[in-house]
Amino acid sequence: MLDKNDFAPLYVQLYRKIKEQIVKGEYKQGEAIPSESEMMKAFQTTRGTVRNAIGLLVNEGLVHQIRGKGTFVQLSPVKYSIWNFGGFTDYLKTRNEVPVSKVLEQSYVSLEGKDYFQLVRARGVRTDQSIMYLSIDTSKLPLHLFPGIDQYDFEKESIYQILREKYHVFPSRTEISVSPVAIDAQMREILQVDKKEIALLKAEGSIFDQNHVEIEKVKVIYSSNIDFNIMTDIS
Repeated sequence: MLDKNDFAPLYVQLYRKIKEQIVKGEYKQGEAIPSESEMMKAFQTTRGTVRNAIGLLVNEGLVHQIRGKGTFVQLSPVKYSIWNFGGFTDYLKTRNEVPVSKVLEQSYVSLEGKDYFQLVRARGVRTDQSIMYLSIDTSKLPLHLFPGIDQYDFEKESIYQILREKYHVFPSRTEISVSPVAIDAQMREILQVDKKEIALLKAEGSIFDQNHVEIEKVKVIYSSNIDFNIMTDIS
């Protein structure tokens, strides 16, 4: 029920309740939320209150409306352990979700007198209807440690699986910093950022192996659809 004595307007209360149900997975990706009439009855409120609440959900990108059919969940926020860089693919598979990587750039760069293979990828999940990209990852891998690393297909293979299986190197520790980053055109297009948003979260730093050798310089720009659990080790 909605609380008429609450400081928050009734439509805001209703918006929060429906959003919580979506976040908890009570309404799945692509499923319809209750109709206006059903919500009016369930929450004993007016059509105007329901429509204003749905308007907030639409503006946030959580639902979309199809005329004559209803209102459907558009995004299911994905909970992801932000520092578990090495476990992105495995993590999604444990959720029975299909991981997707799209290579945006492959190049060679020189930093501090060392040559690196630079790989930029959009990473996300495939849903029944489309692909939802969750991050844009930039990896710089030292060529003297990983000769031939540029020969692999990183749209099909995991970097960390390759490092473990082909080079016998095991990512085990991170040193990173977190900061906001201004949204550019590429981020907005790939991560489907709402026009009202001006910044996203960026994680940047180094990955070390079991011998404390730096094996990767990494930068990850995260979609606003991700919740974060801070970790220190890569599993």
